[in-house]
Amino acid sequence: MAEVTSLVADEAMARRLLGWLVPDGDPLVGLSVADVERFCWYELPRKWHADAREQRRAVAVLAGLLTGVGRVRAAAVCASGTTAQVLAAWQRSEEVGFAAYRKAAAASPTTPPDVAGLSWGQVMGIQEALARANLEDRLEQALDEGELDPDARAFSAARRRLVQHWLATAQPVFEGRAPLEAVRRERRALWAEASPTERRALLAAVLPALEESVAAPADTAEPLRWLLEQIGDGVTLTQAGYLPRELVAAAFARYPRWYPIGKGPRSEADLFQLAHLHELARTHRLVTKRHRMLKLSASGRAQVTDPQLRQHTAALAWLGTTAAERQVAECALCALWAEPRLREDLRDAVHPVLAAGFSHGDGTAMEEKDTERLLWRFWHTGRELGYLDERERSVDAPISLTAAGRPAALAALRLLAEGPRDHI
Repeated sequence: MAEVTSLVADEAMARRLLGWLVPDGDPLVGLSVADVERFCWYELPRKWHADAREQRRAVAVLAGLLTGVGRVRAAAVCASGTTAQVLAAWQRSEEVGFAAYRKAAAASPTTPPDVAGLSWGQVMGIQEALARANLEDRLEQALDEGELDPDARAFSAARRRLVQHWLATAQPVFEGRAPLEAVRRERRALWAEASPTERRALLAAVLPALEESVAAPADTAEPLRWLLEQIGDGVTLTQAGYLPRELVAAAFARYPRWYPIGKGPRSEADLFQLAHLHELARTHRLVTKRHRMLKLSASGRAQVTDPQLRQHTAALAWLGTTAAERQVAECALCALWAEPRLREDLRDAVHPVLAAGFSHGDGTAMEEKDTERLLWRFWHTGRELGYLDERERSVDAPISLTAAGRPAALAALRLLAEGPRDHI
């Protein structure tokens, strides 16, 4: 009697599973490994009203259904220790469950990894979701056909090469376009449409330029390149951890406007522009430090000779790290792309956008002084990198992009427009 009851329960579970996974009556054989992983690791524990016992029955029945239609790899997901661990994590708490799900998904061989030129967003548009789903199928095909071996030492590198090649190759599902360009175009459109109205008005001037092909810069962020060259194979820091005095003196000789008063700086502490560049190099791991010896990292050496890499790093530094800093930098770049602006005019153009989207931790509104503080960071970083005109120091002089600053501004805006989205 118990056996009959169990069979009836399994049949009921099978109908429920099919209704959930293939609601349109499509054949179960078309279900991808990625679909099964999402169901077992997220949908079942998060969206089904099922206790731990019923969850175990669900994955067992699903494994049988998939085995019956020859989907051995997908069936193995259901019976795996990973699935048991993820389901157990969800029983402890939602936070622990989410963490276990993300870890399992990241480790799956059918998950498309981030590659040069594209990091996947937590929130995706239609084209990005389509590209990811097709890549999941392509990776599963490569695994089934032996093109990729998940146990091979070179698996990660081989998977990245496959993903990069697929993204850069015209695909029928994207009407003959490369998926990477389709994703970037969609991201730019979603970025441009975001509120408020004042922001969209500022963005309008730069949108046509963002649609153009990217040209590799001949040189960019020259002060950063100079500092990296000076550090080279190593310099000895002072006892206080500052750059050596001879390097400070060389910086003053090369960039006298950094310290226009007196006889010159005595240490890095007196030359904040150099200190900021030093901090930038440390933050982006362009240098390594052992005891008092500071030398270039492999990344730092690469950026000395590769303007594209250096521009990327400089753009990240120019934009800042917080959401408010990036919002102000975005609006300022768009405003300056259209025309030079007086500081007061630039503040007046940027502040309505900042005030519309941000507030202080206590709920009070952002004030003009907050915008001015963030613009100060943007302005000084831009000058240190050689991207903003510094011919005049008067507060009444207009701020403008230099010849190197215009392509750098586009590079920074592309990072914002084409980068991954983590929220709607």
